[in-house]
Amino acid sequence: MLNEIDMRKSLRNTMRTARESLSSEMVSEYSSRIVTKLCSFSEIVQSENIMCFLSIGNEIDLRPLVNQLQKDGKQVLLPRVAGKGIMSAVIYEHDKTRKGPFGITEPEGEAFDPKKIDVVILPGLVYDYQGYRLGYGGGYYDRFLTLLRPGAFICGVCYDFQIVETVFPHAKDVAVDWIVTEKSELVVNWAHF
Repeated sequence: MLNEIDMRKSLRNTMRTARESLSSEMVSEYSSRIVTKLCSFSEIVQSENIMCFLSIGNEIDLRPLVNQLQKDGKQVLLPRVAGKGIMSAVIYEHDKTRKGPFGITEPEGEAFDPKKIDVVILPGLVYDYQGYRLGYGGGYYDRFLTLLRPGAFICGVCYDFQIVETVFPHAKDVAVDWIVTEKSELVVNWAHF
């Protein structure tokens, strides 16, 4: 019988394989559906400081959202690795980026105060119906999310097949408020609504 650590590892491997099997056309279509939904959320429309991510592999492609938010005058932030298991948010400017330790495009510049962030949109390999997520296992987002001000809106994005009954969360895991897929929206924390 698998223990929780092995089950989490198995979930990560299964979802990574399933996600990487998607065609580029599917990634583009599903990402477009998700971005369209995100652009209509009042929590995003009414916010000023929004943290997103730039995709790697077949993650949800949020570049169209990032471009729209910047066009709308929003402050867009991206994660940057600041040490082992530690990340910061930095204002994103297209011409001021570099490749980070994991090959992910990261912004240059000074770290932004996490208490001033209104919305965080984050990726995940697996989400569950309680809003908990599994990423790549470094705990970067879980540590970062604890630095946000109370009431900051946390939104996870993934493909519909990446939602499971449970990810066997640990005590330090932080749940998202809302999960958006190409097919559905799952409200996890009604306190925002």
